[in-house]
Amino acid sequence: MASLDARFVLDCASELPSAVARYRQLRERGEPLYLSVAARAAVVVRGADEGERFRRRAEALLRSTEPLDIDPGSVRCAAAIAHELAREGRRMDGVDLFVAAGARQHGQSLVSRNPSFKNVAGLVRQSY
Repeated sequence: MASLDARFVLDCASELPSAVARYRQLRERGEPLYLSVAARAAVVVRGADEGERFRRRAEALLRSTEPLDIDPGSVRCAAAIAHELAREGRRMDGVDLFVAAGARQHGQSLVSRNPSFKNVAGLVRQSY
């Protein structure tokens, strides 16, 4: 199982070759793809600023994923990650925090090129 970050979906919608290639690999493996509600919201907000073609691609990508709710376990995990990062003098924005927490809490790898996720202990990342 793989969780996607918003940047990955946006990069796919923008037709970034490395993102599109990774997306195809994931689909070919038949791996279930999840997108947290926080990341889903970030994609929708960004899509509102883009053209119609981008929005159509983004909407198709959203439909190809399962929503990953922010459940109580993920909230506790987000708090733990925020605390761990704070001890190291680091911070993470709210959307990324909940994306990382959802993936870690549910044992999913996270497809992302965002370097801030490298600082989250116990989070398995797939770059592209």
